[in-house]
Amino acid sequence: MSTHPASPFDRALQRLKAAFWRRRFVLGLVRTAWLVLLPPTIVQAGYLWLDWQVSWTTWLAASLGIGLVSLLWAARPVNEQKLIARLDAGLGLRARLSTAYEVSRRGTADDNPVVHRLLQEAVAQLVDLRSRVRLLTRHLWLEVQALLGVLAMLVALVLVDALRPNLPEATVVALPTPLPEPSAEQVLPPEPPLLPPPFPPDMQAADAQALQRALEALADALRDPAATRSAAEAIDQGDLPAAASELRRLADRLDDLSETARQELGQAFGEAADSIDSIGGDAPSLTGPLRQGEDALGRDDLLQAGEALESLARGITSAPAPVAQTPPETAPAEENEPSEAGAEPSSPEAEGDTGTGGGEGQSGAGSQPDEAERLAVEGQPLELESGPETEALTLQPAELDADPGDRTTTGSPFSRGSPLSADDLGPDPLAYPWDRREVVKRYFSP
Repeated sequence: MSTHPASPFDRALQRLKAAFWRRRFVLGLVRTAWLVLLPPTIVQAGYLWLDWQVSWTTWLAASLGIGLVSLLWAARPVNEQKLIARLDAGLGLRARLSTAYEVSRRGTADDNPVVHRLLQEAVAQLVDLRSRVRLLTRHLWLEVQALLGVLAMLVALVLVDALRPNLPEATVVALPTPLPEPSAEQVLPPEPPLLPPPFPPDMQAADAQALQRALEALADALRDPAATRSAAEAIDQGDLPAAASELRRLADRLDDLSETARQELGQAFGEAADSIDSIGGDAPSLTGPLRQGEDALGRDDLLQAGEALESLARGITSAPAPVAQTPPETAPAEENEPSEAGAEPSSPEAEGDTGTGGGEGQSGAGSQPDEAERLAVEGQPLELESGPETEALTLQPAELDADPGDRTTTGSPFSRGSPLSADDLGPDPLAYPWDRREVVKRYFSP
C-alpha cells in the first residue's frame, strides 16, 4: 500500500529528490562539456610535440561518445531508498528517515500517535535538508574551472600551431671534402669549337659515293610501298628535304594505314637496311632507324615506328644532297662505220636511205649474199633458204608481231638502207626474209 499523494512526507521527499537531481544534472552537464573538449586537446598536443597524425574523424567520434555517456549518467533518476539511506548515514539520524519512509508506505500514521510524531519529525528534517541543498556548490566551481582550463589549453595549442612556421625537419648531412679548384685551361679550353660539325660523324666518315649508293638503295626499297613512293621519288630527284617531310607526314598518319600496309612498310625498311649493308654504305644514321622501324612495325608499336621515321627523316636531311647526273651525249657514228648489232640509226634520213638501198640491192641480186653474217648473239647459226619468189622487202625487229598480210614499202620509214648506199654498206645484218619471220621468232624465243 502506498501513501496518499497529499501526504506531507511524500511531498517533502519528492521536493528533496528533485533538488538533488537538478544539482547533479548541472554538475554532470559542466563535466560533460570539458570531457568533450579533452580528446581534441590531447590530440593537438601530441601533434605538436609527438608528431601524431590522427584523423579528425577519430577524435570527433571519441569526443561525442564520451559526451553522450557522461550526459546519460548525469540525467539518471534518483533512487529514493538510496537517497534516504545515505542521508541517515551522513547525518547520523539513526535510521529515522528510513523508518519514517517505511511507515509512510504502510499508511498507519493516523492510528498510532508515535508514528504520527515520527513522520512529523521526518518531514521537518526533509524540509531542513531541502533548504540547505544549493546549486552553486564547491564541486560545481571545480567543474567550471576544469572546463575553463581545458578550453584555454585547446585555444593555446591551436594558436601555437597556427603561428609556428611549418618547416621541414632536415637531417644533418656531412659535407664532402672540397675539391681543388680547376685551372683556367680546364674550365675554358683554348680553342673551343664555335660551330657544330656540318654533318654527323657517321656522315663525315662515309665518302660521297658510298652515301650516294646508300640513298639509291633506300629509294629503291621505298619505291614499292605506296605510302613511301613519294619519298622515294623525292630522293631520286635529289630533294632530300621533301623526302624528309614525306617521312614525317607518314609518321603522323601511321594509324590510318592498314595492317597489310604496315607489314609491307616494315619489310621495305628491312630490305633497305640489308641493301645498304650489302653495298657497303657506311651510314648508321640510315640503317639504324630502318632497323628500328622494322622491329617496331613487326611488334605493331606505332609510337616507336613514328620515332624511327622521325630519326630516318633527320638522317636524310643531314645527308648532303646528291649531285644530279646527266646522261652522256651519244657521239654520232661515222658514215663509213657500220652500226652495232641491235642499235638504231642516228637519224631518220639515214634510216630512209639505208632501207631504200637495202631493198633495191636485194631486188637486183634476187637472192641472199653468199656469205651470211652472224648476229652478235649466242646460239647455233641457222641456215635460211630463199627462192626466187622471196620478197625483197623486209620487216624490222620492232614488227615481229605483224600480221601475215602486212608488207612494208621501200619508201616507208620502217625500211632500212638507201638505194644509193646498198652496195657500199652491204646487206643489213638485222634484216631477214619475210617468209622466215616465224623461224626467226622461234630461234630467239627463250
